[in-house]
Amino acid sequence: MGAHPVTVPTDTVAENPDNPRREFDPEYLHGLAMNMREVGQIQTATVMTRLAFLVAHPEHQDAVPANRDYVVIDGHCRLRAANEAGIELRITVDDSSAGTREDLLAAALSANHFRKDLTPIEEAQAIEALVAFHGSASAVVSVLGGAVNDSWISTRRALLKLPEPIQGRVASKEVPIAIARKAGTLPAEEQSAFVDAKMAERKAAQDLKPKPVRGRAAAAIKKEQPLAAPTAGTGIDTPPRNETAPASTATHQAVPEPRSESPEREPDTPVDWTNADAVTTAILDRCPSSTVQQIAQQLLDAL
Repeated sequence: MGAHPVTVPTDTVAENPDNPRREFDPEYLHGLAMNMREVGQIQTATVMTRLAFLVAHPEHQDAVPANRDYVVIDGHCRLRAANEAGIELRITVDDSSAGTREDLLAAALSANHFRKDLTPIEEAQAIEALVAFHGSASAVVSVLGGAVNDSWISTRRALLKLPEPIQGRVASKEVPIAIARKAGTLPAEEQSAFVDAKMAERKAAQDLKPKPVRGRAAAAIKKEQPLAAPTAGTGIDTPPRNETAPASTATHQAVPEPRSESPEREPDTPVDWTNADAVTTAILDRCPSSTVQQIAQQLLDAL
């Protein structure tokens, strides 16, 4: 996790929604900004990490943007002045009111509204810290109160065995967790090649799927399709027969052209559900990548 920085960009710090001050004197802020630009910021601003603040104040989940790392506790004027001056804000981080570091990590992994802001790698790092603190994965499961299970924990911890480039691809959701987890069980020299091979297989399977036709192309195809001829009993009116017309026209009625039947779809090859490779191939052939990832995650969570 590392130590907190001494100075941070102002756009990484959020104002405290509980701050009673709602009006700020523009002239005072301008003078403070000029002074901070010329001589520097004398007194640091006290902040909490966003996670710690939300653990202590979960009611402000929507008020603190997810792209902010800190929340001001003392120093709102300094934050605004630093922003006007175009300089970084000097800070002191104090998360003591939210509990211990382990309390924060446990809260982050227990609550969905915290976990949605964490990448799988960040979750893995938090799990590893909790395991080191509590002594075992089983103890962490108990601490988290059933929010996760042993399988989920082992899956996340396996991600930390991967080299940093692959971890970055997992964090950006380029590589599915199921593939990354398997790679994490392999020797280090085989991991990158395994991931590349599996991602190439996924791409090849996706390329074989027919691409849906949309937009103008779909409209043009629909326009070119001939209208089906009316058939008896469809409720479509046909011109009444003219009894006084000459026999040659009265006896020659329009005969609908035979409707061409669409070719029957070839039946899918039966899937051997006891063969892991066959099941995986069937899923990749039939499902979009987003669905495949959901299936993989649900299977992991169910183990």
